Amino acid sequence: MKVTTIRLAPMLIVATPLLLSACLEPMADRPSLARREVELRDRQAEAKAPPPAITAIADPSLARDLTAMLARADKAEADFALARSAAQAATGAARGKEVGSEAWSVAQTRISALGAPRRDLAQLLGDLEELYVARLAKEAAGELEPGGSDQIEQARQHVLALLDGQDQVMNAMKASLSS
Repeated sequence: MKVTTIRLAPMLIVATPLLLSACLEPMADRPSLARREVELRDRQAEAKAPPPAITAIADPSLARDLTAMLARADKAEADFALARSAAQAATGAARGKEVGSEAWSVAQTRISALGAPRRDLAQLLGDLEELYVARLAKEAAGELEPGGSDQIEQARQHVLALLDGQDQVMNAMKASLSS
C-alpha cells in the first residue's frame, strides 16, 4: 500500500490537536528549572570555615575517625596548594603561547598533577559519606546513641567545599591556557 499525501492528510488533521494538547499542560506539574538552594551556597566560605569540633563528639571511636579523616583532608589540601603554585607558574609561562608548544605542554602536565591531591580528597569524601550512612543506619537501628552524624555531615560539607575550590582553580587554569 502506497502512502500518499491524500491518505496522510486526514491522519495529520486528527493527530495535530492531540500533539498540541500535550504542550498545553499546566506548568505547575513540571519541575522548576530555577536554581536550588544548595546550588546557591557559597562553597568557598564553607571551605574556609573551620572543620567541626571533634571534642564535642561523645563517641571516642567516631572522634578518632573524624580527626584522622580531617587530617587527611588537610594533607590533601596542602599537597594541592604545593602543586598549584607550580601549575600557576607554568600556566603563566604558557599564556599566549601556541597550543602544543613546550610551555603549553609543561603547563598541561602541571595542571594534571593537581589531580592526585584532588583524587585523595574525593576519596576522602566517599569515605565520609560511607561513614555517615553507616552511622545513620546504626542510630536508626538503636545500636548507637543519636548524635555524631551532624559532625560527620559538617566534615563532609567542609571536604566538599575544598573540592569545589580545587575544581575552580583547575578550571581557571585550563581556561587561561585555551584563550
